Amino acid sequence: MYQNSGYNNNRNRKRTLIVDFDDNDNTHLGAGTEFKINLREPLIIDKHSEIYLDNFLTFNCNLGNTHNHSAFVLKINEFNINAGVASNASSDKIDGGIVIPNDNNNIDNYFGTVVHKGKKFNYICDINPCKLHSISGKITDLNGAPIFHGSSTGTKFTYALTGIKGWINDGGTAQYLPEGAVFTQITTSGGDNCGTGSILTNTTLGASTIFFTSATGLTPAHWDAGATIQFTMDADTGSYVFTLSGTGNSIALLKQNARFISEFSIVSRE
Repeated sequence: MYQNSGYNNNRNRKRTLIVDFDDNDNTHLGAGTEFKINLREPLIIDKHSEIYLDNFLTFNCNLGNTHNHSAFVLKINEFNINAGVASNASSDKIDGGIVIPNDNNNIDNYFGTVVHKGKKFNYICDINPCKLHSISGKITDLNGAPIFHGSSTGTKFTYALTGIKGWINDGGTAQYLPEGAVFTQITTSGGDNCGTGSILTNTTLGASTIFFTSATGLTPAHWDAGATIQFTMDADTGSYVFTLSGTGNSIALLKQNARFISEFSIVSRE
């Protein structure tokens, strides 16, 4: 029969734990720092159990096109993860964490969901009987750096300036905007002045869309086709200035934060 939660539950051997973290009001994902989420109600684990990762999804994570960004390292403080680690580059960063492949390899995935771990029952660790009131931890790349909103820290929004019809090079000789290139400002006659930020993907001059991130909050309504939009790139990345133009109401600024969802199964050992 069903029993009070203060007693052992012999009927249900499996529990599900969903960790869902959205960085709309903080910078933990964009800085690779520790987050904490309170459970809606305590999770009671009344028997020695095994924890498995069932699913892992992200929204607006970095592309997995570099060595360090090829995988996530997810650490959950409440899980006793003691996997053996042998790495000549990232041992201290991987130790105590879950390594999850980064399957975001297409710029079209920005502003969309990516499933990184769709295979069920990936063993993580064992856990002793306990009562969990919150889940805390952090998620980084293989080097312990942010894996959301580029490589800079302190950002909580990813932007896409799209619908661009023309580029006017006002200075400099750069032929493209390399991923990670820093700009010192973006100005628009609509009223916004974006401070320092970085380019998220390799972008050729003349492209219709620029993906970038910045610690400054921008208002999409200020970025219309009638505004004069000017990028000023940092001297270390080839100092130059260019102005963007659109046709009609074609230019638009898209703005979204980042998010990850991980689903765990907790199965009691009989």
